[in-house]
Amino acid sequence: MTYSQSAEILLSIYEVKGDFGKNQKYLPKSLTVEEKESILSNYLDSADVNYNYIGLIQNARNRNDFKVSDKTRLKAKRLYKSETEKFFAGNYGMRYGVSVSFPEKSSKIKVGNIDENSIINYSYSLDFIKQNRDPYLIFQNFIVLFEYLDIQRRINLVSKKNKMGVFERIMGVHSQNEYRGGTEFNLLEMTSQIQLAGYNKVLSDLGISLENVLHDVFTSSFQEKYEFANNARFSIPSATKYFEKVRLLAPEFESVLKQFKLFVEEGSIDFELLQISSNPTTIKDIPSLNKNKYIYFNEDNKEMIGCINLFFSDQTSLAYVEPFQEKHYHTFFDLLANEQVKFSSYEEYQRPQLNYLIDKGFINIDSDDFVQFTNSARVIILKDLYINEVASFYRYSFELRQEALEMEAEKIICFDSSLFSKPEQAYFNYFLNKSEFTNGLDLRNSYLHGTQATPDEIQKHEYAYFTYLKLLILTFLKIEDDLIINKAVKNRM
Repeated sequence: MTYSQSAEILLSIYEVKGDFGKNQKYLPKSLTVEEKESILSNYLDSADVNYNYIGLIQNARNRNDFKVSDKTRLKAKRLYKSETEKFFAGNYGMRYGVSVSFPEKSSKIKVGNIDENSIINYSYSLDFIKQNRDPYLIFQNFIVLFEYLDIQRRINLVSKKNKMGVFERIMGVHSQNEYRGGTEFNLLEMTSQIQLAGYNKVLSDLGISLENVLHDVFTSSFQEKYEFANNARFSIPSATKYFEKVRLLAPEFESVLKQFKLFVEEGSIDFELLQISSNPTTIKDIPSLNKNKYIYFNEDNKEMIGCINLFFSDQTSLAYVEPFQEKHYHTFFDLLANEQVKFSSYEEYQRPQLNYLIDKGFINIDSDDFVQFTNSARVIILKDLYINEVASFYRYSFELRQEALEMEAEKIICFDSSLFSKPEQAYFNYFLNKSEFTNGLDLRNSYLHGTQATPDEIQKHEYAYFTYLKLLILTFLKIEDDLIINKAVKNRM
């Protein structure tokens, strides 16, 4: 009870993400829930507090034998804020930022560059926007200009484990229940927010309401192009203050999710049936019109995890072999994709890993001693899953789809079907609630239960509004993807 580091021990047991080989810790059975919180509260009052653990206290997940009161969480939140301000007042750390502009008479529709101050500057042709004022084309600019989705129509903004640097992955103290971001994720969020705010301003100056554009897309364009329900509803009454805008937008977002869910399940939208259910719709429960829409790596296949790491991890030694070391290939895959590499060039300590990949059928050695891919299609799919954590089955070529079916039969991958992929579900949950992540922003619940920022905290409400608007736009983009796939599948039948 008096030991200064007891709070860190408690947090390492209940909150900190475990490391392989970590020693198991045991607590005295006589230590009560109230005493555990007292230890945390006293720790926050001490002069020996570790900055990394403050956030863990603020966002700790309550359990039967470990609870943190709102009062203690608030103490942690205030201390975390003050310590952060002190840190950056000393001008420590790396600074980076994003700027967005919409110039006239631009030779390209979009340009990006990084200046000497680590600011990423994006410019988008105002003339291109002016020339394409149809509501559907204005909506498509979130793909064409701002690249909210990638070529497989996956959301580009989600956090990806492999996009974090080595130091970001291993340094610091992290909760097992937190949404891990990193520098790239933060940059993507900054970029998407300023793109949306800037685009909204440009459209407003042209006399176009982005909210009205979204209304036309959901209630008209989707019907005309993809035979979506002809009675779909989306309407946001006009409001001037961001606080009011968010409170009007939030229920419309919920309605859109419920309408699409009902359309998938029933083939139409019966609003009387929709109104009977007052339960909130969880992101993961929004279905897809398409069977086996997403491909995931089978996490139970431990042997394949080893193979994937040997191919694509930047920590494997197989990427380093003479005479190619000076070219600094980061992965074994990159090396094989770009060079002719001989088996005999590898040292004895590296060959067991090569033999393992040979045994598993991923590579072979040809008559000239060169290392070759055995099945390029399979390696392409695994690389896609390693980088993006999910793949869209229907966005693959026929050859890759056939290979995916073979891999599923061999239990290397598995299929699942939903509107949003699992990484996308996590992204939405991070912003909307705390059901999955303790550091979630909880926008849905805070505005629903009236615990949001006060009306005069304009910047917070502005951020919340554009975040909600972005999630709504992403939802429309994902609904369109689902409708496109469904229409294509029907046409092939």
